[in-house]
Amino acid sequence: MSEKLDERLDRLRRRIRNLDLALLGLVAERMELAREVGSTKRATGIPLRDFEVEKRVLDRAAAAAGDLGLTPELARALMRQLIEESCRVQEVEQFSAFSGSAETILVAGGAGKMGRWLARFFSSQGHRVRVFDLPGVASPDDLPRAASLAAGLDGATMAFLAVPIERVGSLIDEITAAGFRGLVCDVASLKEHLRPALERARAAGVAITSIHPMFGPEARTLSDKVICICDCGVATANERVSALFRETAATLVPLSLTRHDEIAAYVLGLSHLVNLLFARVLAGSGLSRRELHAVGSTTFRRQFETTVSVALENPSLYYAIQQANPFTARLFRELERATADWTGWVEEENPEAFAAGMAALRGWLGNDLAGG
Repeated sequence: MSEKLDERLDRLRRRIRNLDLALLGLVAERMELAREVGSTKRATGIPLRDFEVEKRVLDRAAAAAGDLGLTPELARALMRQLIEESCRVQEVEQFSAFSGSAETILVAGGAGKMGRWLARFFSSQGHRVRVFDLPGVASPDDLPRAASLAAGLDGATMAFLAVPIERVGSLIDEITAAGFRGLVCDVASLKEHLRPALERARAAGVAITSIHPMFGPEARTLSDKVICICDCGVATANERVSALFRETAATLVPLSLTRHDEIAAYVLGLSHLVNLLFARVLAGSGLSRRELHAVGSTTFRRQFETTVSVALENPSLYYAIQQANPFTARLFRELERATADWTGWVEEENPEAFAAGMAALRGWLGNDLAGG
């Protein structure tokens, strides 16, 4: 490489470095404006997220990209990242403070991933938190650990149960038998199978309720996150647990136990199953992962990324989500019928039926298609 070429490359790299610094400076300025927006939203009672405004921002960026010689995809990706970071900053600084009286909360199952998330979230909100786990299970080092369930319940005003799904019902019974008079709340992914234990607790005077955080323990903020509040027949308990999250950016969705499980059969059970089937077919194809990725389409890569995250999850939990849901049998029948339809239209060389099936899907999706 000639010295002249070296000098030219060095000059270009310096310009890129300076532009990078300028870009970061503009991002920092945007974040400062986002803080001011968050403060104004909080003061006036406006929700953190406005998806119509976000769509306009994305569309505006995509439209401007062409004039700048950029692809709309790049513009949208950059703006989505900036929007997410703006929401995170606004939530941390404006939408995350708990204004009520601090609770003393026991998190049973604090060593688990969701238990750790709950413990750290409640601690960050200013609550007094301790955790309880079975002997030999390492609890988070930064939180007090109760030596026993009884010791953990002593003085607690709330108990959150983040134990394996098959353990929740018996733990509710244990807490009920102990005469605990604080609030008890499970975070299990399914609810109907817990109904007998929940009803026994309510009959015994326990302030019982149930939630389902519809996100994983990797969540950094509650912006754009949903928490289902599942009614167990104690309105005051529902209200108390809702208050813990109401001042965050989370969306709280009230549901009955039955309705929760019906919806969960699709948003959890079906999505898990489709990805497991996708991976199983690929694994049995005789093609290597490298070969598939070498020619993988955008759709394939997106699906594969989701499938990898599913394949790495806890098999016991994913099995329980299928096995314990009373709506799973219905889901399986619907899946079998849908598979037979789509494969049948192809095998029967019926493009009209195939097209009609896609048209029906577009009709059901409706306005969701407008967002691309």
